[in-house]
Amino acid sequence: MLVRRMANLNFLPYENRGEKNSIMKIIFASISRLIFSYSKFLASLIFLSTLGTFAHSAEAYTYLKCDDRYYRLTGDYLESNYNVRTKKFAYKHIIHAYTENYIRVGSQKIDSNSDEYKDKNGKIICIMKKISFKDLPQLEDEGKLF
Repeated sequence: MLVRRMANLNFLPYENRGEKNSIMKIIFASISRLIFSYSKFLASLIFLSTLGTFAHSAEAYTYLKCDDRYYRLTGDYLESNYNVRTKKFAYKHIIHAYTENYIRVGSQKIDSNSDEYKDKNGKIICIMKKISFKDLPQLEDEGKLF
């Protein structure tokens, strides 16, 4: 008579080591490994998502002159009303569209080809000129004379 013997296969890992009452150890080890691997994944995801955020703040500004007014063009805003004493721009206008032909700020547009600053009816407000930071008005040395 032929007797088939089954191979010595154990599907539970604690039976291979000869331990019978270590189910809690295995469950705890599995859960801790799972939590550790997910935390490594989340940490790498957060690190990679914050990696490129500083590049936006390091951009160079474009300064524009329109008659006797000065503007600063950033990636998000068109800033106006330059204060000579504080060397800051007072007002920020959100750029709604930035295309090859025009920059739309609210209902006004700046034509990129002809540098014309137009209102919503297409009437030219002024012609923009690109200037450098050094060309912005400076406060005179003697200050205010009474």
